[in-house]
Amino acid sequence: MTKAEITILDSRNPDEYIEASLKSRLNPASKARLAKDWMGKTGFTREDILYARNRHPYWRKKKMEGSVERTRRRLEEHNYSSGESLPWSRERVEEFLSLNAKDKSERYERKDWQLAEHFGSSIPSIQYMRRKCRKVENLLGARASKAKVIEYLLCAESVLSRGSEAVEASFVASKERAKVAAKAAKAAAGSPKLAVRKPAGKPAAKPARKGAKPLARKPAGKPSGSKSAVPRRQLVVPARKPGSAAKQARAK
Repeated sequence: MTKAEITILDSRNPDEYIEASLKSRLNPASKARLAKDWMGKTGFTREDILYARNRHPYWRKKKMEGSVERTRRRLEEHNYSSGESLPWSRERVEEFLSLNAKDKSERYERKDWQLAEHFGSSIPSIQYMRRKCRKVENLLGARASKAKVIEYLLCAESVLSRGSEAVEASFVASKERAKVAAKAAKAAAGSPKLAVRKPAGKPAAKPARKGAKPLARKPAGKPSGSKSAVPRRQLVVPARKPGSAAKQARAK
């Protein structure tokens, strides 16, 4: 056995195994054989090696190369929302909570894309809910009741970030708004409706009786208060006799 092979087999944990494997110049086939022997010797699993490998600075740097393009393709491939953003209702949150379980090694039992496919959403939406779950667990602890956890998960992430006091204050404010709305609705339902008055107009003319003759219109006359419209009689002045004018002159 070479010195590199002995160093790999003597590794005490997955982190030391990854470091020793990187420093060695062994080919992939030799590393695969040593990995099997090392797992049988120590009891660690392949998942333990992959977990340590992903945390190592060298492999993290390698993984970041081209990560933007890979992430974009992954999001497009596992987008099941069909362009619609479904709200996280109480029923959906309760179902998500039951499917977001972890195994004994604190890893999620279901991948984010699997939950996205189940709920007809996108990977960012699932990651958003998982962030909220971690924040709620930090605020309430692992032994909080399911009903309390769901109430907290229905809050916005920005409210959860401000702490449990902000969350409880939002609950109080929500109850007050509900009371005010209920009171306003009750007052509106009990108030009498005001009758709308119609504008006054001319009274409707009575329909003429069947067979009745139409009334003849009177000729327009002078307005009331003026002198009588009847023409005055012309005064007849008697004609003077001849010679009467001379007698009157002499009498004067």
